[in-house]
Amino acid sequence: MDKEARAYLTIRNFVAPFIGMAVNITAYGTEHIVSNGKLILVCNHRSDMDPFILSCTFPRFISWVAAEYTFRIPIFKDLAKIAGGIPMSVDGKISLASIKMIQQVFKRGDVLGIFPEGHDYMVQNDFKKPMVDFHEGFAAFSIRNKVDILPTVIIPVEETYSDIPIPPIVRSFMGMPKEVCEIKKRAIYKKVKVVYGEKIDHRPFLSGSLEENLKNLSDEVRFRMTRLLEGQYVEA
Repeated sequence: MDKEARAYLTIRNFVAPFIGMAVNITAYGTEHIVSNGKLILVCNHRSDMDPFILSCTFPRFISWVAAEYTFRIPIFKDLAKIAGGIPMSVDGKISLASIKMIQQVFKRGDVLGIFPEGHDYMVQNDFKKPMVDFHEGFAAFSIRNKVDILPTVIIPVEETYSDIPIPPIVRSFMGMPKEVCEIKKRAIYKKVKVVYGEKIDHRPFLSGSLEENLKNLSDEVRFRMTRLLEGQYVEA
């Protein structure tokens, strides 16, 4: 096990009891989680709590793709770096260094975690609306690296909304984008369901036009996630 995985698991094991005390989490579909091999974990993104909620229910090390500006947040930036976090620009562009980090994740047979909505749902700041449009970067990672995708959703059962604790002027000083500085509320989970769907095979999306394949794979993932959000899963 490399140092990033050890750091991630150490942080997760420390944080998980506190998350468990604050949020009632029930996970479904865990039988769909493969125990080894490269994988892309995708999930809807309603709250800054999402990666912590998922990490509490997912048994493997996850290298999370996160917005580049989050790597400027004190404390978080250090934890993200040592735990294998990978920065990505909010416009979807990714540096050569980050591409190499992603390739290393797959070369090791590990899991890449990514939120296809980016921060757009939280920028919208209406937590009653459905998922926003997906960025197709995750589909490109899947097709170009020949990696299957595990569609996942977080379904809030009980939640509250509070003001963002960091004032807009401070967020601006930290270099956050204007739309992020203007976010007013954040979702705070009290009780959630985490639902893992069936793994999506990347192979049917390898032949033909890359542009069409990116769209078709993205649409398929969104369709599967929408079904999960609508309750199309088995409760044990």
